[in-house]
Amino acid sequence: MTRGKIIYIDREGKIFSSVEFNGDMYPGGNADRILEMFEAGFFSNYGNYESFVIRFNKSHYGYEEELIHSIACKEERVIDVTENRTDYLYIINNSDCEWVIKDKNGASFLDNRTLGIIRFQQVEKMIHRVLHENAKEFSANISKEEFVDIMSRLREASDLVDKVDELFRKSRDNVECDFCNGAGLQISHESSVVFLLRKLLKDDVEDIDYFIYELDYGRKYEPGMITDENDHDIDFSSAEKLYDYLIGEVK
Repeated sequence: MTRGKIIYIDREGKIFSSVEFNGDMYPGGNADRILEMFEAGFFSNYGNYESFVIRFNKSHYGYEEELIHSIACKEERVIDVTENRTDYLYIINNSDCEWVIKDKNGASFLDNRTLGIIRFQQVEKMIHRVLHENAKEFSANISKEEFVDIMSRLREASDLVDKVDELFRKSRDNVECDFCNGAGLQISHESSVVFLLRKLLKDDVEDIDYFIYELDYGRKYEPGMITDENDHDIDFSSAEKLYDYLIGEVK
C-alpha cells in the first residue's frame, strides 16, 4: 500500500500536514488529483487546502480522525526529509518565500507556487505553476439561464428523494420494508449531467460538485468558506453566483 501526505505552506510560512493516507498515493494513482488541483491553482489559500483534504479523504479513504495538523521545522524555511518514512510527500509552497527541502542528496529549492514531490528521503520532482493572466477567459456553450434551470431541476429531484425517504422512515406500514427508500426516484444520470457541466464550463477544480454536494446547492454557504488569492470571499450562495464565477465575471 503506497502511503502519502499532503503538506501545505501558507502565506505566513506556517506548515500544515494531512494525515498519512494509506493506499494509491503515488503519481498515476490517487495523487493525480492533488497534481491536477495544484496546476489548476486551487491551493491559493489554507481554506481551499483544508477543503480539498476533507473531500479527498471522503472520496478515497473515509478516515474519521483529525485530518490536518500543524508541524514545525528545526531550521527556518527548511523542510528536512532525510528521516521521512512515508512513500510520498506532496509539499505545496504557497508562501512568498523560497524554501529548502533537505534530502539525502543535499538541498533543493522550493520556490513559491511550486509543488515538490518527495519519494521517501529524496526529491523526485518539482512542479512550478505559471500564472496565466487570461486563464479564465473563454466562451461558455451554456447560458446562465440554462445552467440555473439545470441546477434547479437537480435540486428539486434531490429534495424529492429526501422527502420520500422521510415518509418511508415514518410510515408504520413499511416497518418491515427496510429496502424501501426514495433512491429509485433519483435521477439516474445525475452524475453524467454534473460531468457534462464541468466539461462545458471547464470546471477543473470541481466547484460544481462542491456547490451541489458539500454546500447543498448553496444553502449551506457562509461568507468566508471560499476565498481567492487575496482572501476575498467567493460567493457560492446560488447557482447564478456560481455561474458568474465559473465564466470569469467575478473579479
